[in-house]
Amino acid sequence: MEGQGMYDNRASSGFMPHQQNQQQVPMDTSNSAGQNGLPVPISAIKTEDGGTVGGSGASGERSEKQAVMVVLGFLKKHNFKQTEEWLKKEAQITESESKMLPSDTDVQSVLSSYASDENPDEYSSSYFQLKSFIDSSLDTYKYEVGQILWPVFVHLYLELVYNSHEVKASTFFSRFSKMQETFYEADLVSLGTIMKKEHLINSENPFRILSSSLTGVSKPGNSGVYVVRMSREALSLLKRFLQEKRLKLIQNIVQDRIFVEVYDGIPRGKAAAHVTAGHIMGEALRHDNKTKVYYGLLKEPDLQNFQMDEDDDDAGTGGGGGDKDSQSKTADSQKSDATTGTPAGTQSEKSSKKKKSKKEWMTNKKAKNDPNAPPITRMPLPELRDIDKIEKAKALRESAKRVTLSPERLPSVCFYTVLNGDQQVTFIKWSEDGTLMGVGFASSIIRIWSLTPAKLKKLKQATDLQDIDREADDVLVRMMDDRSSESDRYLRGHSGAVYSLDFSPDKLMLLSSSEDTSIRLWSLLTWTCLVVYKGHLFPVWKAVFSPHGGYYFASAGHDRTARLWATDTPQPLRVFAGHYSDVTTIVFHPNSNYVATGSSDRSVRLWDCVSGNCVRLMTGHKGSIQTLCFSTDGRFLVSSATDSKVMIWDMANGGLLTMLHSHKANVYSIAFSKEGSILATAGLDNCVRLWDFMKMIEDVISEEGGATIPPDVKKISGDNLLVGEFYTKSTSVFSLHFTRRNILLASGPFQH
Repeated sequence: MEGQGMYDNRASSGFMPHQQNQQQVPMDTSNSAGQNGLPVPISAIKTEDGGTVGGSGASGERSEKQAVMVVLGFLKKHNFKQTEEWLKKEAQITESESKMLPSDTDVQSVLSSYASDENPDEYSSSYFQLKSFIDSSLDTYKYEVGQILWPVFVHLYLELVYNSHEVKASTFFSRFSKMQETFYEADLVSLGTIMKKEHLINSENPFRILSSSLTGVSKPGNSGVYVVRMSREALSLLKRFLQEKRLKLIQNIVQDRIFVEVYDGIPRGKAAAHVTAGHIMGEALRHDNKTKVYYGLLKEPDLQNFQMDEDDDDAGTGGGGGDKDSQSKTADSQKSDATTGTPAGTQSEKSSKKKKSKKEWMTNKKAKNDPNAPPITRMPLPELRDIDKIEKAKALRESAKRVTLSPERLPSVCFYTVLNGDQQVTFIKWSEDGTLMGVGFASSIIRIWSLTPAKLKKLKQATDLQDIDREADDVLVRMMDDRSSESDRYLRGHSGAVYSLDFSPDKLMLLSSSEDTSIRLWSLLTWTCLVVYKGHLFPVWKAVFSPHGGYYFASAGHDRTARLWATDTPQPLRVFAGHYSDVTTIVFHPNSNYVATGSSDRSVRLWDCVSGNCVRLMTGHKGSIQTLCFSTDGRFLVSSATDSKVMIWDMANGGLLTMLHSHKANVYSIAFSKEGSILATAGLDNCVRLWDFMKMIEDVISEEGGATIPPDVKKISGDNLLVGEFYTKSTSVFSLHFTRRNILLASGPFQH
């Protein structure tokens, strides 16, 4: 699915009543440079003053002619003879030209613009002149103009291959591939596998995307046009050089296959240009991040009717034993009063004041109306059940006892090491309250541990359930079979490696994704598989529950798509297509109205679950994205990649806020403390690092415009905000999680 946007596969139940007849939601084009949100060639660039860059030369006319030929080929293929004749007459297509119609209008007609009768020796000569010109330019312009070296190199090489100059293409590749940026090494490997015309036509590597725009006809969201941001002065310098040297090959590529977004101002230096580079298709356009994002949190429900007695809360989740403990403590309290001579009324008043203060605290914890929060009716969320409200009330009570963290007061870290799991452990996940830990293995097995004295019980048989009083307060406890208590349990069903796990907020279900292209929903009451969701065509790298009720969940896969599902629907509600390679990770926004995705195309995107549009595009990583995590207030998104960097993005405008460089290997896990003041990161360098997040955001938290890259890019580095490091002996850290009382849980497999 190549269109960037949303495909609606919703059932007739009416997920979004106001969009029932919508099959594909187009992107918001109110701020786009081109019609339908498409990048346009350099000849049609609109600058900030309303002018244009370049002109409609012979190259533009050639592209239009090729587009007409593609349409004629389609009409001829489907035997629309009358329409074909009318179009030939209107477009003034001669008989000799009509005989050259392409036979395959899907791929070969797109690649036909590579057809060239140019001398193959001129390719190396032209590129060498361009490289020499950029190297000899002033530092003020060198780095901005140098951004076109990579796309020009790719297109020149593919053009040589398409025109069957295999030997010249190999020589060109060997000579100039070493001059490219180091973060293009993986792309060079893929590009080097294309050595013949047949490879280019049939290949499924990312460079098929670069070929999709060669006729000037682009598909929404998959335009295939490389994006470069350049100052007006730098662009004028480049145009003057190409005209003086008459480098026709380079001119055609810059004019037709590179989108140059011009801005007025001082050209960017090396650091500023490098910090946003890395995406397989260049930088993000300004209009990519113009859509309003409701990054605020939804108002919390009123939980006053679901407050638990303090003694019940302290008694834990021990089922029916809580009442006995409460009675015992009450008796001990009365005995103490009688012994010490304290009037019973005085003790009662103290207890009443204490409980009153807790009640007031819980009332004050109700979230105020956030001006940046989405309307409550914008996304249809399930109503909270009583069990959900009780769990939320319990979480609020526990949060009253948690320690507020700061650089001077760091969290305690509890590390769980998985022994004999080297090369087998693929994923580790905790439940929200930290009482359950799930581990996925390459052998397709899932193992769940209880981290508390409470055992993992199984639901009683149906015949035994008939005798239970359904009106009893502890009906859930009575439904469980005490004879089945175990400290850990296995779940089997996948036929490939398990790549991700996620617990539902109520801990009654578990979600898993696998190499076998399926997503499974497991019951933690019966410890069996309830549903198998099939929709992805290739391995599913990640599946996560929505933070609201566990009704929605989202997935990301090797098929370059992310999908939004509902647990009661076998087909996805939304298909988010727009990434140019694997979607490697996905996470819900805290208000459940958005999902963020990371891809091996080295970009991060934010998708609107309601409209299906991509509302943020963030570039800057130099490797495949590994993990994503939203801040507790929903405004900031933290990402990590195989380049060992951690980046913090501002959802207000999609700008880069801070970059962390301290890790020496892949960062696999990111977590925020419950109040959001401390950021924890960990990965393959056997170290957990803690950062002062409040210090990172203090300069932009009050700004409405959002974060912007300062002229001095060194200010972006947040390495001076490191407040703690915890090293393991020989254990990579796969997962981090803050409990409700701000204890940091960490886990990973011991490396032999």
